[in-house]
Amino acid sequence: MIDPDQLPPTRTVLLDLHRELDQAVEGHAILERKRETLLRELWELFSEVKHTETEVRERFALAYKVQCQARLTMGPDAMRFAALTPAARTDYSVEVRSVMGVPLPLITIEVTPLPFPYSPAGISAIFDELRTRWVEVGQILGSWTEITGSVWRVAVELERTQRRVKVLENLLIPKYRAAIRRIEAILEEQERDSFMRIKRVKEQREV
Repeated sequence: MIDPDQLPPTRTVLLDLHRELDQAVEGHAILERKRETLLRELWELFSEVKHTETEVRERFALAYKVQCQARLTMGPDAMRFAALTPAARTDYSVEVRSVMGVPLPLITIEVTPLPFPYSPAGISAIFDELRTRWVEVGQILGSWTEITGSVWRVAVELERTQRRVKVLENLLIPKYRAAIRRIEAILEEQERDSFMRIKRVKEQREV
């Protein structure tokens, strides 16, 4: 980009600078709206993260608690044998929603428990509860992944947008305005000088 301060003081350049300044001001307004929208989205996501994180921790804690009980009841060998049986079928889909041009994931995870073949070979009913608890953990991980992924994407784009806003506010727009003032002052001075020359020529002719 050419430094506006280095441009020659002509009317054509002045018109170009006015046009570029208008574009910069319009771009700044668009980025400001984008920044506000992303900031609102980020706060909403933070609220969801807080709620979902609490639920994730609770489900993990309950699953580990039941797992310890199952290990004490069944013994480690029976636990390993029972764990060989598939506990659930997992289906998922990933879509995208857009917030101010930022693609955010929409993740759907369906965890369907599979029937467990009970037998008298040391398999306790508590193992069925254990499977249920881990299925509940799997069901919420889709929401957790979606929210944390969205937070990261929005935060990155928000930081990028804020940098662009600051560049426009603190660098480009002030430079354009300063260059316009400089060129306008030079052109006004040139017009005064030209007027004075014409006036002197006219006076000399009248003498």
